[in-house]
Amino acid sequence: MIQHEFITLNLAQFGQILKIPYNGQAVFTNEWDLASLEYSQETEGPYCTDPPTFDDIRRILELERVMVDRTIKSQTVALNPNQSLTKELSPDMKQWEELIRENVFGLGGHQDSLPTCLAHMLYCVVAEEQYNIAYFFVKRIQCARATLTVNHPYGMFLNRLYRYVME
Repeated sequence: MIQHEFITLNLAQFGQILKIPYNGQAVFTNEWDLASLEYSQETEGPYCTDPPTFDDIRRILELERVMVDRTIKSQTVALNPNQSLTKELSPDMKQWEELIRENVFGLGGHQDSLPTCLAHMLYCVVAEEQYNIAYFFVKRIQCARATLTVNHPYGMFLNRLYRYVME
């Protein structure tokens, strides 16, 4: 709502205004477990997506488990087999991961683990499939709004949206 007027955009309009892709794989999850892709996609409607399995992602990204246990604060912790670490990425994939993490996810958070959505985005890069960034942005903003202590992401993009609406 701006100046007591509701503004409603569909995802295509949102993507066009922000100049980001609004077609393709539409998946969002805050999970770190690659198996979470199975229950994170929409099952019907225009954003119904058939995401790859976590085995497909591990295979196409050539993720190989470097170690099965890790030490955190003097305690040995077994790694979940469906989670991936950034050090498991090839040097080429690591560059893509850094680029996407910086521009789509922001600079906070755990840098040593690979979020499920980021692994899926990397999969789409390698498999040459489109990824619906507009869908991801909207879902991530909705998720941030649900938590009072989280900063809203994508301020620079939203400034572009506000300028468009005000014109």
